[in-house]
Amino acid sequence: MIGRYFISGPMLLAAALLTPACSSRDQQAATAAAIANDALQQGQLVVARQQINKALAVRDDVGDYWMLSAHIALAEQNYSGAYDAYESVVMFDRTNAEALTRLCQIALSADQPERAERYADQLGVLNPAEKSAITVKAAIAFKRGDKKTATRLLDQVLAIDPGDALALGVKSKLLAANDDLAGAAKAGEAALAAPGDAAGRLTVLKGIYLKMKDGAGYARTVARMARSYPDLAPAQMDYAASLYDTGDAASAFAVTRRVLALRPDDVTLAHGVLDLWAAQGASAMPLAAIVAGAANGSLQTRATYAQYANAIGHPELALKVLGDVAERDPASVANADAKAARAHARALTGATDPARAEIAAVLAADGDHPGALVARGVLRAKAGDQRGGIEDLRHALAGNPDNALARLTLADLQVAQGEAVLATTTLQDGLGDPRADPRIAARLVQLLRGQGRNAEAGAVLETYARDNPFGRKPRA
Repeated sequence: MIGRYFISGPMLLAAALLTPACSSRDQQAATAAAIANDALQQGQLVVARQQINKALAVRDDVGDYWMLSAHIALAEQNYSGAYDAYESVVMFDRTNAEALTRLCQIALSADQPERAERYADQLGVLNPAEKSAITVKAAIAFKRGDKKTATRLLDQVLAIDPGDALALGVKSKLLAANDDLAGAAKAGEAALAAPGDAAGRLTVLKGIYLKMKDGAGYARTVARMARSYPDLAPAQMDYAASLYDTGDAASAFAVTRRVLALRPDDVTLAHGVLDLWAAQGASAMPLAAIVAGAANGSLQTRATYAQYANAIGHPELALKVLGDVAERDPASVANADAKAARAHARALTGATDPARAEIAAVLAADGDHPGALVARGVLRAKAGDQRGGIEDLRHALAGNPDNALARLTLADLQVAQGEAVLATTTLQDGLGDPRADPRIAARLVQLLRGQGRNAEAGAVLETYARDNPFGRKPRA
């Protein structure tokens, strides 16, 4: 790992001012770069970024300015920006060892060694024993399926430095490919010390622990990913799911609330949170938290809490959460979930006429809205139109096969119609995802046992436990 060095502000300024025919624009750029460098050394990254951008806007043909921009990007943990800046450095100086090495390191950390292949070649010419260059070649060989060459090159690096984190990261993937999961995990943990974005290495390590069925390692890795990337919603969602899996519902709920706050109007993200909550059933949060958690939230956030309340059989709480918000507004993408949730709650509480009106408004604006289709399916079934209800629920599933509520409701209607075999198929089709909703597995087991198919029910439980080694087991 290369030590970071800083060009002093006075040196940058003096270098520009000593340039023949130095213009006022040169002075402006040099002054901005000097301020940027001083700000970087003082940890004032916002000022540093503003000033170096100002310098580059005037003079983008000075390698030292690009080098400083790369240093600032590293401090910001903006590895993509650092990579781009180092590429600019190499444009002006093909023998710059720091830039070439950093390009190799960042590309390896992002699991994109091919992006650094030519830089590894240049670095190898400067120093044939340079570890980063050899590791890049090992990673490329591994990606091309040449495990023998990859192993030889990695052994060469690790013989020089057994703790080289970049080489250990590649070795971890190689060992995992050879089914040496314990060795892969050990190397992967050591690889986390490498510079650069750790997301790729953590993702690989998470997969290794999942294959090993090592719950402690998996939970530790997911937690580290969440801590390292607090604004990355998928990382936070994985963390929340892991916390629910380990029985820490209070912490998991707190994480999901933060996720909703990250992008309060993001429909897709809200649906992911809802699915996670619904999979836990009533244990996702205390009942009092439904109304309290939705208070002062965005319309989409309130809709998410209301949909959860409906899912666990408390439509009265859904109505309390939503009140009359956006009730009289025309249906739109922004309010469709809220309107559909309120309509569903009304359908569940017997207020069928206002429920029908609100559902019709939503479906007039979006004929594929899943929440409205499920709500209308429930209403149709209650009115004796079982076939119409089944049609709506199939429509909802066609748009999103992962819609557990639609799948469970459809299976219930099929059973009510005397179509238990079809219901079994409906539920089985929902278990293809390794993180499938445990309620689907539980309902399928219940249905199979009711048909006397106990061996098949046991096989469902066994498969679900194998695919979800850390998850909440179906209550069947």
